[in-house]
Amino acid sequence: MKFAPHIGLSSPEDLMFPSHAGSDPIDQIKFIADQGFSGIEDNFLKLRPIEVQEKIGKELAQHNLQMGCFVNNLIFDRPTFVSDSTKAREILLQQLRETIEVAKRVNGKYVTTLSGVLDPSLEKDYQTANMIENLKYCAELAESAGIILGIEAITGKWWQGTFVTTVPHAYLIVKAVNSPAVKLIFDTFQAQMETGNIIANIDRVWDEIALFQIADAPHRTEPTSGEMNYINILKHIKSKGYTGLIEMEHSISQPGKAGEQKVLEIYQNFNNIN
Repeated sequence: MKFAPHIGLSSPEDLMFPSHAGSDPIDQIKFIADQGFSGIEDNFLKLRPIEVQEKIGKELAQHNLQMGCFVNNLIFDRPTFVSDSTKAREILLQQLRETIEVAKRVNGKYVTTLSGVLDPSLEKDYQTANMIENLKYCAELAESAGIILGIEAITGKWWQGTFVTTVPHAYLIVKAVNSPAVKLIFDTFQAQMETGNIIANIDRVWDEIALFQIADAPHRTEPTSGEMNYINILKHIKSKGYTGLIEMEHSISQPGKAGEQKVLEIYQNFNNIN
């Protein structure tokens, strides 16, 4: 299975293997390649200097690693997707133009696209309609650039005030946009925190899933450290014929080199899943 560690989870400095590979993202990529992984995720790639983005792209190409997701829209202090204002739409399109340029530097295809904060003054259905319309505008630009906007439900239990918190709501929006450039990122941790029934929900939204992200609940740490049965989840994903990246969007429960080594062993064992 094509597992992809992150090189920046909650910030550009929040690396997955600092005890093994240090604090340089390029050294992280070299280490990840040496361990036999298939790609990387870098949520805050857009915040890195252009020269670092270019180095990341070259390093990935050298090791034949795939670039996974990075976050498209990093404005979280005011409503954007849920707004019907011209200014909000201009912000969204400008963010996407910037994202497209970043994607070119790293040969990226998938960009995490978040609903952002809700508007408490507007009923939920109106906000949903606004997000659908705004995504249609963005989809046209994304499709022409050859990238996919991955809509992700984010649990309100961890990030209060976010608009799209459940997989069914995200699925409704993606279906309504009806574009090959707008798909779902299925984050198993986020889904578990909100609705559970991971396997059943994967089946219900399978036709729109572009990519998977995984972490264990309730602490967003590595699989087997929490309450979720990842052997069954990964078996199910594999049985459905999924061949894309499975991004390791989690922290590590045990600090230091020993904790990182345990994570490496967990994923080596996952590679034996039939």
